[in-house]
Amino acid sequence: MTTHIAVIGAGPAGVAAVNAAAEAGARVTLIGAEPPGGRAGWHSLLPSKVLLTAADSRGLTHHFQNLGLGSVGPNPDIEVMVQRIHALSQAWSDRQSADLTQRGVQFLKGAAAFQDSRHLRITPAEGSSTDLEADAIIIASGSVPMFPPNLKPDGGRIIAPRFVGKMRHLPQSIIVVGGGVTGAEFAYAFNRLGVNVTWLVDEFGVLPPFDREAVGVFTETLSARNVIRHEGVAADTAVAGDDGVTVTLRDGRAVQADMAFIAIGRRPDIAGLNLSAAGLPEDPRRGIVVDDYGRSSIPHIYAAGDVSGLPMTANKAMAQGYIAGRHAAGAPVDPYQADTTVEAVYTDPQVAQVGLSESAAHEAGHSVRIRRLDYGANLKAMLLNETAGFVKLIADADDNRLLGAAAVGDHATNMLTPAALGIRLGARVDDLAALFAAHPGLGELTFAAARAADSPAGS
Repeated sequence: MTTHIAVIGAGPAGVAAVNAAAEAGARVTLIGAEPPGGRAGWHSLLPSKVLLTAADSRGLTHHFQNLGLGSVGPNPDIEVMVQRIHALSQAWSDRQSADLTQRGVQFLKGAAAFQDSRHLRITPAEGSSTDLEADAIIIASGSVPMFPPNLKPDGGRIIAPRFVGKMRHLPQSIIVVGGGVTGAEFAYAFNRLGVNVTWLVDEFGVLPPFDREAVGVFTETLSARNVIRHEGVAADTAVAGDDGVTVTLRDGRAVQADMAFIAIGRRPDIAGLNLSAAGLPEDPRRGIVVDDYGRSSIPHIYAAGDVSGLPMTANKAMAQGYIAGRHAAGAPVDPYQADTTVEAVYTDPQVAQVGLSESAAHEAGHSVRIRRLDYGANLKAMLLNETAGFVKLIADADDNRLLGAAAVGDHATNMLTPAALGIRLGARVDDLAALFAAHPGLGELTFAAARAADSPAGS
């Protein structure tokens, strides 16, 4: 008998799960409050990347004079960017819908809630509910932003990522609240698009999970571009008035601008799922705890993506969704390997890491060896005038096995893909050193870093 799998959530994790399960021969039903693409495609990930792509493109004009192309850059047009957000969100959703139809996946639009561990009730925005029974259920409901009572967006002068697709003009000045990935990306993007940015970062600092040296290169670059950063004290309140927004810090200082952008964190979205009816604990902070195949404490209920906790990245969501989909369908699949997930910040310069950080490797009891190469040692980086940054490889000093990597610079997020593969395969740094990428190219950096001399720890 064909296994019936129900997937809750139509974002990256959910779509990856249904595709994997359908390709493995299961009968699959996808349930989503949004059309395929989910919250990521319609309100957060894709819209933000449209803005970041525009910022990146405008940044290229700063190199025109050095390349003999003049120095006149384009003027940002937010209305055109918003039109592109809507067009790409629709096109991406249509593409995914077509793929699902081709694989025979049924899509039900509505909110899903457990009735028991195998039965769901799907309630659309309009019309009557539908009950559904499944042999396995994969929860891929994503995450939602967190807003303290005094820092809530109003969609006018105080906004958050979901309002980017509704912007009608770029302000002259904006306050970005939050030092995580989203805060960093939007502080960069608004600045590149010509907005005066004041960035408020709490006591945890900028990009707290990332390599500190890499973060330092990024923050120094933004400071050189006149981003004003206040670090060490959290924002307390944001109040909108006729002439702008006032954000007050917990130490009493106040900052004013035309608008404010709030990005202080996300939490797993389990609201309305009625997990208790399925026998699952409801923990809005941790989400749903799963094993490396995505199974919860109830073996036929899986979870993938943001709803299963940190890190909340699209590639982690897609990997977990793929694994859960195949496993639920009874197909062979390798378990999820967390240390191969590249965490990326799409700024300029980009910041990325994979595997163990230098400090985490020490804490895990490893004798650590560091190999490091600056972008300035790469000919393509010189041709692009993108010499700020580095690639750092972290290895076990005893067996030279690759443990992790960090990078900052142009296309740094792509530089760590070879390192991620190396970690998965248990490769030694010498294995990377034996490879020579096409020259000249930024892709040489990771392999060249493996051939570099050992660097002192902490460098």
